[in-house]
Amino acid sequence: MDPISDQDYLKKEQYRKGDRLDARVQLHRRFSTNPTVYFEWMYDHLQLQSNMRVLEAGCGTGELWRANLQRLPDGLKITLFDLSTGMAADTRTTVSNDSRFNFSSADAQHLPFPSSQFQRVIANYMLYHVPDISQAVRELRRVLVPGGVLCAATNSNNHMRELHELLLRFGLSVNTLPDFAARYGLENAPQILGEHFDRVEVIPFVDSLFVTDATALTAYIRSMSGMWHFVPGALEDLEQWVVEEIRTKGGFSIQKASGVVLAW
Repeated sequence: MDPISDQDYLKKEQYRKGDRLDARVQLHRRFSTNPTVYFEWMYDHLQLQSNMRVLEAGCGTGELWRANLQRLPDGLKITLFDLSTGMAADTRTTVSNDSRFNFSSADAQHLPFPSSQFQRVIANYMLYHVPDISQAVRELRRVLVPGGVLCAATNSNNHMRELHELLLRFGLSVNTLPDFAARYGLENAPQILGEHFDRVEVIPFVDSLFVTDATALTAYIRSMSGMWHFVPGALEDLEQWVVEEIRTKGGFSIQKASGVVLAW
């Protein structure tokens, strides 16, 4: 099975706990060139109001909430779940057991919630991991109240292309790299979500990385082990190349292409 959507692999290996995901978050947090904090920008698009009920599917390490804890309106009730119990535990730590949050482990294809429960549902960077995306979107739509909004952020098919080309140049991947955006990306999100929602809006976020720490970039690459198949010795050669690139040019540039997708 494709590791992108192999739930057993995702739960027991790639997302068993938050360290791999955190290595990727840290790279973006440290080296993004856009001065706007991405998760603060995303939060603004949610337009949360007092006493709303919010659901986040695939909460990961809770980066959205870590970046915005001081901005949450009064009376907000937030339910966070992840396929991985380890991830849910890491998110609980991120929000310091804040009483506005409750946690569970669940599968987005079969949500354990009654219909019409939430004013906002969030499914960021996770739909491409779901085996049956249409079924998950149907479930996410089911638990929204009439007039509620789904936020399902994802990447474009050009996201971090320079890194992918670098991996292939050094033979780091035996096979073609998994194409997350082909399953659910900014280009096909309107069609996928449009099967269950009347309106879909794609809002790109313009940004790039200028990486000045080869170790941080290598940690990002290592975090994808299992999805990217490493040839012995290739990672060490790549790291040496990045070290020299940083020494001579000051850093390694990577274009980002991601954004928020809203549906209602």
